[in-house]
Amino acid sequence: MKNKTFNCFIESLLYTTVVYLVFFHFSSFKYSFLDMNLHPLLIVIAVISLKYGTYMSGFVVSFSIIYYILSYVGLGRDMIIFFSSFEYYKFILMFFFTALFLGKLRDTTDERILHLEEEVTRAREDYEKQKENNVKLITVNSRLKKRIISSRESIVTLNQIKSSFENMNVEQIYTEAVLIMRQFLECDVVSIYNFNAEKNFMRLILRAGNGRMPGFLQLKDGSVFSEVIKAGIPMEFPLDVEGESPIFVSPIKKNNEILGFINIERMGLDASERYSYEMFKIISHWLNEALSEAFVKEEKEIKENTLGNTGIFTMEYFNKIMLEEERRKKLLDMDFMAFETKLKGVTPEEVADKIKGKVRESDFIAMDSERLRVLFPATTAASRELLVEKISGMFQGIEVDFYEI
Repeated sequence: MKNKTFNCFIESLLYTTVVYLVFFHFSSFKYSFLDMNLHPLLIVIAVISLKYGTYMSGFVVSFSIIYYILSYVGLGRDMIIFFSSFEYYKFILMFFFTALFLGKLRDTTDERILHLEEEVTRAREDYEKQKENNVKLITVNSRLKKRIISSRESIVTLNQIKSSFENMNVEQIYTEAVLIMRQFLECDVVSIYNFNAEKNFMRLILRAGNGRMPGFLQLKDGSVFSEVIKAGIPMEFPLDVEGESPIFVSPIKKNNEILGFINIERMGLDASERYSYEMFKIISHWLNEALSEAFVKEEKEIKENTLGNTGIFTMEYFNKIMLEEERRKKLLDMDFMAFETKLKGVTPEEVADKIKGKVRESDFIAMDSERLRVLFPATTAASRELLVEKISGMFQGIEVDFYEI
């Protein structure tokens, strides 16, 4: 804008000066300059006004009036006559009105051009958005078509898996439930929590993927889980950028009592697709019976495979859990750490007393007459040294030498 104003000022001064010099200062017909029928200064005003508009034409009008009055005074004319005679001051009016009319014409044209440019810009933006939406639509339609085709086979597969749950132990059922969710929904993070209604807290059973929800959750009013408990049905929630709240939640119920939840904490590109949520509701409904039975079966299974009331598992049950952890690592890329030490002459009660309050509820410890094993699910190899130091410190006064298995 500053450059345009400067250019207008220079051009106005230059052109009016040239007209003054050519048609008056160096002219032999100086007297005719005051009453030219088509005044050259008027032509300059018309050109500048059409080029720069109403406001900037003030420069050329001012310079034209100055040179016209200088010419009038240079010829020895009386200024009183100048302002009293229409023959002379009509040129001043012509200068103003020409600049106003042609300048306004230029301004109107500029505004129209600017408006059209904005419309073109909006049209291009709308075109790009529509183009992007079309690409997404084609991609979604293609993916949906593949899913619909695969779903025909998947329903058969799902029925087969459901019927096979009866022959699985609890940990295998949890693994299969997570695998099914990942297979059918292509989710990044899926988790299973059990729920204690009396204490109003949740405990993580199994999570596949890098989730941020804690292992233990005390339920609060207004949380997504409180809403699901009130509704008693699967629900969809807005995406939590921090990842501390799931986007799909389904209650696991038995006889209208909520025993836990299966959650989709994060999904890939399909998170906004209605298809994913509908599939989640269908699959979670199919899994509800198996998972609710697993929660009930878990207490019985733990009781049957622990040594007395110590919380220490039998070695046979521990080995089954280890096999399942190895399977999870292969299928779900879930790391774990397991350690063993020779241990003789120590009772399960003594071990239980040593580890009381020092291990997670999700950790597994087993022993027989010759050895003791510890399993840490969802644990990376980076924690190896820290874990060895931790479990070795639990058995002060007992000779232990833990090594990884």
